[in-house]
Amino acid sequence: MKNLKFLVMTEEICSDYSRQVIDGICHLCSQKKIECVVCNVRHPKYSEGIFEYQYWAGAKLLEVKDVDVVIVLTGIYFSTYTAEEFAEVLEPFKDKKIISLSQKLPVKNSWAILSDNETIFENAFEFLVKTCGSKRIAFMSANKTSSIESKMRFDAYKKNLRAYRMIYDDSIVFHGKFTMNSAYEELEERLGKDCTSVDFDTFIAANDQMALGAMAFFKDHGIKVPEQVKVLGYDDINEAAAIQPSLSSISPFNFNLGYNAAMTAFMISNGIDAQKDFTSPANLVIRESTGYEYCQHRKTLRTEALNQLVLRGYDNTYIYYLLDTIQCNDALDVFLRRIQKALKEVDIKNFAVVLYDEPVFYKRLTDFAMPEKVKVEYVYENGVGRILKDKYFSPQEHILPPEIFEGTAMSYIAQSIYYGEKQYGYMVYSIGGLGLVFYNLYAKALSNAIANSYEYTTQYVKNLELQMENYELEQTSRTDELTGVLNRRGLDIQGQKQIDYAVATGGHGVVFYGDMNGLKKINDTYGHEFGDRAIKAEAEILKSAFRATDTIGRIGGDEFAIVAAGFPIKKIPELKDKIGLRCLEVRDKYQLPFDISISLGAIEFDDKLSDLNTLLKFADQQQYVEKRKFHEMEGKS
Repeated sequence: MKNLKFLVMTEEICSDYSRQVIDGICHLCSQKKIECVVCNVRHPKYSEGIFEYQYWAGAKLLEVKDVDVVIVLTGIYFSTYTAEEFAEVLEPFKDKKIISLSQKLPVKNSWAILSDNETIFENAFEFLVKTCGSKRIAFMSANKTSSIESKMRFDAYKKNLRAYRMIYDDSIVFHGKFTMNSAYEELEERLGKDCTSVDFDTFIAANDQMALGAMAFFKDHGIKVPEQVKVLGYDDINEAAAIQPSLSSISPFNFNLGYNAAMTAFMISNGIDAQKDFTSPANLVIRESTGYEYCQHRKTLRTEALNQLVLRGYDNTYIYYLLDTIQCNDALDVFLRRIQKALKEVDIKNFAVVLYDEPVFYKRLTDFAMPEKVKVEYVYENGVGRILKDKYFSPQEHILPPEIFEGTAMSYIAQSIYYGEKQYGYMVYSIGGLGLVFYNLYAKALSNAIANSYEYTTQYVKNLELQMENYELEQTSRTDELTGVLNRRGLDIQGQKQIDYAVATGGHGVVFYGDMNGLKKINDTYGHEFGDRAIKAEAEILKSAFRATDTIGRIGGDEFAIVAAGFPIKKIPELKDKIGLRCLEVRDKYQLPFDISISLGAIEFDDKLSDLNTLLKFADQQQYVEKRKFHEMEGKS
């Protein structure tokens, strides 16, 4: 029976929120033996980085037919999109069952997993007012984004002000973008660079990152936390427990959000009714920033949080060694064979590389077209890697062919392989024990290396083909078309090289000049077609009589020249007898109606006489002597 397959779509795989949610999803999938693929999918409007938008290509994997449910970490995308705009983004996936985290979607066939902001803000205000004595509470929203979650937290803030008869004061309401820098800059702009005090005693931020930015601003301006202002964040990220003073925060139990999303996906996949809008409870985590001493249990939590941060630095050691492993240029198959150890060291059990036949250029804010067929180039399973040849499949049907990683219900990351504006394919790899932040960095380094190896291989093949073409052109330009031996240009180049090498190594040799006897008579009697056959026969005779190492060239008409390095001049009579015998054999072989004979002149070369053109002139003069002898003997007969 086919395993269920869930696809998780997130824009930022490295944030604490995403990691905690994904951990919850993967935990349920592990329990239920469900295959889970997490796609790092950044929307086309993503403004950070130069080419980070390339991750949007991964959205095409959400359309794959064998995916049962898509789980979307929707809240992250709402920093750019409204609910209606994001619904349009999800239009290609409308036939899928969609589980949305943190936000409701105006999309048919969708379910929502929400945090209970209303109740937790009531609890937070009760604690701040009744226990901490807060009287004037400022708020930092993320309303400079399109986040519905931010608006919900802002509305909860205003509602609780009314509940405690506090007047809403726009002068102590600030608006950021869910980042530390945006909070710091907003406070600096509104309160001034020379600010040394504030007219509020409590500061709530819509997330921990902005709370940390506010605490940095207060510290830089001499405003003490919690003595002068108490600070409360939202999300309970690791840094909240690690900093000093530690940050009080609202914990939405992101792990539980992910777990409940996966459970909802499991239920609807098995035909079990599931609540359309499931609200998950949140919890107040009290630390030093709201005026309370850190008890021993919380100090332990701080230590654990610090350890997590240290481990991230330790993980970077693996990145360093990976970069060292991949720094040289290699052909793609060589590189892929070399990464087996790098995968094993970081607890990646399964790894696959899927490539397109040709890179796809993808520009910002344009549609990405996934090729109809892609190929699995490399698979690593159970400690063994292998290169595959011609393993093509349709990415519209599967993320990987069903037989790849067969029988393993694991959690995977699917990540685009790109470099600049070029998309090369994608990789799918299992999540080990070193954390999503680490694997995201590791995979990015691998992605760049795969792209570079792809380009190196492509360029190497092109250069090889070009060399072959140039060689063939060069050979053509140096070869006599009729006989297949060298032409005059080829003889000049290759023959002179052979002479130079022989002389340089203390050797010598002979240059021959040969001319067929009676070609004019053959042309006049039998026609030029037979004349050409006679010239070709002459070339065949010379090639059979001389050695394979000798250079033979046709230098015009029926005239040939030969450079024979190391040939002893005393053996010329023996050579002429051999040529005469070959002439008879070739005549009989082709049943030619005429005799063939060749006049051959020769001159020896050495370190005193080594210029080919000069040698040819001397050899030609000797050839004329031989020619006269031939005509004299012919006249006597």
